[in-house]
Amino acid sequence: MDQIRGAAVLAIKNEIDTIGEEPEKDGQNSSEYIKEVLTSILQSPGFRDSPQLQNLLQYVVYEVIKGNEDALKERIIGMNVFGRRPDYDTTDDPIVRSRMGLLRKRLAKYDEGDEGKHAPVQIVIPSGTYRPSFVFRTAAKNPGTKTVLVETKTPSLSSAASEIAPDSPQTQAGMVRRIGLAAVIPWAPGWDRRFKIFTIASAAMLLLLGTWWFFLRSSQSELNLLWAPILKSKQPIYVYTGTIPVFEEASPFDEATSPEDRTSPVRVPEPPSVDAPGTGPNRVFSWGEGMLTGSVYADIRLAAFLSGRNRTPIMRSGANLPYMDLKGSPLILVGSFDNYWTRVMNESLPFYLDRGFGIRERGGTHRRWFNPLKAEMTPRMMEDYALVFRIMNSKNEAPVLAVVGLSTCGTHAAANFVTDPVQMRALSGVPRGALMNKNIELVLHASLVNCAPTSVEVIASKIW
Repeated sequence: MDQIRGAAVLAIKNEIDTIGEEPEKDGQNSSEYIKEVLTSILQSPGFRDSPQLQNLLQYVVYEVIKGNEDALKERIIGMNVFGRRPDYDTTDDPIVRSRMGLLRKRLAKYDEGDEGKHAPVQIVIPSGTYRPSFVFRTAAKNPGTKTVLVETKTPSLSSAASEIAPDSPQTQAGMVRRIGLAAVIPWAPGWDRRFKIFTIASAAMLLLLGTWWFFLRSSQSELNLLWAPILKSKQPIYVYTGTIPVFEEASPFDEATSPEDRTSPVRVPEPPSVDAPGTGPNRVFSWGEGMLTGSVYADIRLAAFLSGRNRTPIMRSGANLPYMDLKGSPLILVGSFDNYWTRVMNESLPFYLDRGFGIRERGGTHRRWFNPLKAEMTPRMMEDYALVFRIMNSKNEAPVLAVVGLSTCGTHAAANFVTDPVQMRALSGVPRGALMNKNIELVLHASLVNCAPTSVEVIASKIW
C-alpha cells in the first residue's frame, strides 16, 4: 500500500474478498463507466426531481475530470451552480454547504440500493471537501464486501502519470487504482449560457481593472508628482513674474513739430534692429515696468496648465506682491534676475544665480553655466540655461515652484518643460516618493530657434 500516496483503503467488512484481478481499463472505458454511473444517479428517484442536485453533481464531477481544483471552492460553486454574485457572503448564504450535505446523503442512499451496489464506479464526496473521489470496483461474489477510497487530496483524473499498472499487486479485486480519463462529461442543459455569461463578466472585470490601473499610473506621472504639493493646497496659487524698467525716446519719433502736423498720420519708423536698442542721453526712464516676451509666454503656459486642473491662479508682477499675500499660499515664480522673489528663494539653494549672470553650483566641483549672448538678447542666441526648483516649505511657509531662465528664452523653455508630460519623463529615474515629497532643483539646457525652445535637457539635479 506504500505506492498509493495520500490514500487509505478501508474494508467495511472484517476481510476483503479478493477474487481474481481487476480487469484492465483504459482511459476511454473508465470514462464510460463514470458517465454510465453519473447518468444512472441523475435518473434515480433521489435526483430525478432535484435540478439543483443534478447540476451540482455534474459540475463537481466535470471539474475533477478537468483537474480544475480551483473551481471546487465554495464561492466559485455558488457563482457557477447557484447563480450567486461574485461578492456574495458565504457566511450569510450557506447554500453550497447545505446542498452539498444533501448531495452526500442522496449519494449514500443511492449506493445502498441495488443499482448502486452493482455500479462499476462509486462516486464519493468526503466530508470537509467538495472534491469527489471515484472508486472503481469489480462485482464481488459477496455483495456485502465494499472498498472505499478516502483521499487526503484528490489528484486530477486527467493525469495518466499516476496510473498503477494493472498487474501490480495493488490492483487485486476490490482494490483501487487511479487512472487517466480521455472523455469529458457534458454539462446539463443551460450550463453553456451560464458559462458564457460568466466568461463575459470576467472579461469585463479584467477590462475595468486594466482601465483603473492605466488611470492610476497616469495619475502618478512625473508631471503630476512634481505639481502635487502645489495643486493639493486649498490656498490660492500666486504666479509672480519679474519685470524690468522701461525706457523710451526723449523725443518721440512721431511727435508733431507744428500745429499742422497734428492732423497728419504717424510716421512709419525704421525696422527694428536685431540688436538690442542702445541707451544714451536721448532715452529716459518712463516710470513704468515691462515684462519680457519669454516671461509672457511662460505666464500663458502656466495659467493654461493650472486652469486645466481647475485652479485659477492669481497673476502678480512688479511691486504688487507683499509678503503677507504670499504667506501660506503656493507660489510660482517666473523669471530670474528681474524677479525679486526668485533671488530671495534661490540664494541658499544648491544651484544659485551668481553676480556674473550665470548659474553656479554651490558644492561639488563648483560647476558654472553661462550664456555669453544673454546681454544681447538677439536671434543669434541658439542656446540658454535655466533653473527649475521646487521647495516644499519655503520662506513663505508654502511650496514654491520656479521657472528661471538666464534669459527670457530660457524662462520660456523652463515653463514648457514643467507643463509637458513628455518632457517631464526625463525625471523617470527620480524615485516617485522623492519627486513628490522632497525639495528638487534642476539645471536645464535649452536649444533655441529665434528664442523659441526646440529641446530641453536636464544636465544637473539635486534632491534633498
